[in-house]
Amino acid sequence: MTIEPLSLLFTGHMVDLPSREVPRFPPAIVAAVQGEIATRVAYYVGKRDKGTVKGFASLARGGDILFHEVCRELGIGTVVVLPFAPHQFLTTSVEGAQGGNWQQRFRTIWDATSSDARYVLDLPISDAAYADCNDRLLALASTHGPVQLIAVWDGTGGDGPGGTGHFLARAKQSSGREPDIIDPTLFLAQH
Repeated sequence: MTIEPLSLLFTGHMVDLPSREVPRFPPAIVAAVQGEIATRVAYYVGKRDKGTVKGFASLARGGDILFHEVCRELGIGTVVVLPFAPHQFLTTSVEGAQGGNWQQRFRTIWDATSSDARYVLDLPISDAAYADCNDRLLALASTHGPVQLIAVWDGTGGDGPGGTGHFLARAKQSSGREPDIIDPTLFLAQH
């Protein structure tokens, strides 16, 4: 059993709002994406002592919440970083999607996370706040151990500061590892 530490860092798209014209991560593929996240996490954990692996992500509806749920189901502790207060983050990044009970899932994870593994940056709501949140996630993950980034990303959009594409580039540069990308659009044809 490998005892060297490993940080699993996650970023990814939120589940689409009903107003999204071109589907990217619709509610119908949530279970398929969660299954793929579980496969990737299990692969990286492999024969490691699970106590040496830690997950790092924010807590938006969709990929972030799914990642935390998968890690915790596998016995891996996680760290949550929010750019602003939970009640503000719920409004900007959790509410609005159809189904999924995302608000309750957010609260369940938040409440179950120890205070020393929860970070609230208390920044004003802006794209820069999301970029700062990503930077904090990367810094925290880097202090635990080598960083492997897992992302739910369709390869387009979100490339500005705070977006998924921007974070992928930063994490790759910092860790030297290729990010493991799950393209949610590959599951669209199945639904």
